[in-house]
Amino acid sequence: MATATASPKPRTFFSLFWRRLRRHKMAMASLVVIVLLVLMALFAPWIAPYDPTAQPTGEDVGAYYFLPPSPEHPLGTDDLGRDVLSRIIYGSRISLLVGFAVALSSVIIGTLMGTLAGYYAGRPLRFYLGPLRREKEGFYPWSFALWRVFSWVLYYGVLYLAVSVAWTLAAEGIRAGSLWGYLGFGLVLALALWAAWFGLRGEIRLDLDVAISRLIDFMLTIPTLPLLLVLSALLRDPEVAVGRWAQGVFGDAASVFIIITILVFFGWLGTARLVRGSILSLREMDYATAAQALGATDFRIMFRHLVPNTMAPLIVQATLQVGQAILVEAALSFLGFGIQPPVATWGNMLTNAQEYIFIAPWLALPPGFMIFITVLAFNYLGDGLRDALDPRSRL
Repeated sequence: MATATASPKPRTFFSLFWRRLRRHKMAMASLVVIVLLVLMALFAPWIAPYDPTAQPTGEDVGAYYFLPPSPEHPLGTDDLGRDVLSRIIYGSRISLLVGFAVALSSVIIGTLMGTLAGYYAGRPLRFYLGPLRREKEGFYPWSFALWRVFSWVLYYGVLYLAVSVAWTLAAEGIRAGSLWGYLGFGLVLALALWAAWFGLRGEIRLDLDVAISRLIDFMLTIPTLPLLLVLSALLRDPEVAVGRWAQGVFGDAASVFIIITILVFFGWLGTARLVRGSILSLREMDYATAAQALGATDFRIMFRHLVPNTMAPLIVQATLQVGQAILVEAALSFLGFGIQPPVATWGNMLTNAQEYIFIAPWLALPPGFMIFITVLAFNYLGDGLRDALDPRSRL
């Protein structure tokens, strides 16, 4: 009598992914390092032996400056007598916060822009500016009416901002007797004529793929580091409206918010190009065509059927972007345009240590090593995720 054999249990996608990732030794080691860094950042108040901003008090204060590594201060003290180990531990909170916030925000913005560009490539989007009621058929359907209201808000909002900026330039320039004033007045006049022309036409056709792709190409031609330095200096200035608002809302953490905003401003470009290429091929698949034939809306097709199929490269992109954001933040802080003291970051610790590199080398080695090991761990983890999510790899 033949005995029935149990059929093997089918493996899920996650089990296959985890099995392939475990075979990547460097990725697993990097994952352990990242988990330890996250735990160190979360439990910094309980792990750090001292307050990272505390300075020694008393009569013999100078005796605590530039102390070499010892059992009491495992990594020594800096020029103000602050414990280096405590500042390293608290600095991990800022570096990881900047890295994760920049990566998450860049992926969200880049996914949205890339999806719109890829899905509507070759299909100009119409923004209607006409009335909500037709002469014979009555009112338009509610969805079409909502789209028209959105078109009005977008159209007149952008027009108001453009005219306001142009009018301000014109008024300042004319009062100063500058040529820019007359150019600004001409720009205001041109915008008014442009608005009247398209308002009479009743609709605006916009190729989102062309507009977004040209915007990305333009931003990629800008020298990133010099512009980052200029934006960082401007946004930290209390005379600038955005800098004044950030300092009023975030207080001492305003510099962290400003750095995250600046890095996100350039960080979404690569993600958008990646998603656009994926959406261009996915929208031609049979399941996307079937969903469209069944009457699914563009929003449902994009974010229910297409975007989930781009998650594998997005996860890899986000992982690599965390390390890149940490490195750029450290570079800006090292140059003095990043997060400012007394907030402890690895970058401004390196800035402070460069003056004393020969008399106190222990000030530069710990933050430099932490930046190196953190960025390396995220890069190796990104490589491992890419190989584990790629069915063609031989892991």
